[in-house]
Amino acid sequence: MSLSEPPREPPIYRPFALLAFATTVLGGTPIGLWMLSWLYLGVSAVPIEWVLLHANLQILGFFATLIPGVAQHLIARFTGRPVTRHPMSRWLLALLVSALALRGTGTVAGLPLLVLAAALLQGAAFALFASWVWRALDPPPLGLLRRHLTLSTGWLALACLVEAGLRAQALLQRVPVPSMGGMRAVHLMALFGGVIGWVLGVLLRAGPMFIPSWSVPPRAARLMTWLLALGVVIGAAGEAGDWSPTVGIGLARLGELIALGTVAAVFLMGGAWRSQARRALPMLARSGEETRIFRLAVASAGVAAVGAVLTAAAAWAGQPAHLLTDVVRHLVSVGFLASVVVAMTYRLIPVLELTALPWPRLRVVAFWALAAGVVLRTAEVLGGGGVTWVAPLVPLGGLLVWLALASVAATLAGAVARAVRQPSAHAGGAPAR
Repeated sequence: MSLSEPPREPPIYRPFALLAFATTVLGGTPIGLWMLSWLYLGVSAVPIEWVLLHANLQILGFFATLIPGVAQHLIARFTGRPVTRHPMSRWLLALLVSALALRGTGTVAGLPLLVLAAALLQGAAFALFASWVWRALDPPPLGLLRRHLTLSTGWLALACLVEAGLRAQALLQRVPVPSMGGMRAVHLMALFGGVIGWVLGVLLRAGPMFIPSWSVPPRAARLMTWLLALGVVIGAAGEAGDWSPTVGIGLARLGELIALGTVAAVFLMGGAWRSQARRALPMLARSGEETRIFRLAVASAGVAAVGAVLTAAAAWAGQPAHLLTDVVRHLVSVGFLASVVVAMTYRLIPVLELTALPWPRLRVVAFWALAAGVVLRTAEVLGGGGVTWVAPLVPLGGLLVWLALASVAATLAGAVARAVRQPSAHAGGAPAR
């Protein structure tokens, strides 16, 4: 290394990724495991505020927190500009850390005003990020991507602000928890509009890095943005509106069906199910384990789309489908989104940290734990259908998902520690992208 060459900054994504994985491994997933144990093993009941905390930690604390860190590397690659640490990233990280601390403290101490403040801080963080996305992506040839990713980030900000309004209303009315229908709408906006919106938006540009001959027609790509928004609007209206139970549930499930149908259509048009895509995924082909994890994500998205059809049909027929609804949502959050995150994290660590994976065999652990966790979580519908021996195994699925995420978190922490001990790796050779 030349003495005159300044050392490169650590990868921008690093604090966001460490925060996100710490949130899910130490908070979100253990609460989910507690909920499953309550439902199927008879342990103590989970208070409703902890149920809401679980959803927030997983959607906004895990998935959405990863987005701003990785996005700064991806958008630099999309635009051809060098990766630079924008002052926005420090403010954004401070807002997200403060929000998570306030939300956790407020839930544990029973102080709803702190949770309200946390929702406002999260809303401010994603509004700030949305403004940066709009400025960072130039209109044509990136105009479509600019609109789509800004709108997707806007869904995250809107979800947080709607939650803040619901919590303020609950405080004024002196009720212990906000409207549950409203909170389900909040989570739907954040998950389907925000997180899935970002995944699909990135695939529009980076799809060829995953799948050979990836190609989504421009008209279909433009339609994708508005179909996803339509599904979110209909689903949120069904959850929060003053409808009869059959109409409200039917609209909510219809909205989810439109959103998941959009996901399936993008994968289908892009070529995820073509024979050559199954044989080789160039970006992931350096590791068979990463390839399998990505295929698990694609398969989960397909099964979730089929499940969404069944839940929508059951809802409009007035038949109970709460277990199937829960399975579909976890196929989306665990089978699809978590698998994408796991595969991408294992792939990006060597690229961004410029160091080999410290324990590459943990990828095998992560794949089999995720696959088994998805199967056991999906088997929940069998328990509801009278197959009694399945019920005690469902919490094991939650434990396996925790094991998969903990494996990735350990790999990330080990790689960061190695890069910190060997900072010269970032000062020479290829830049940390």
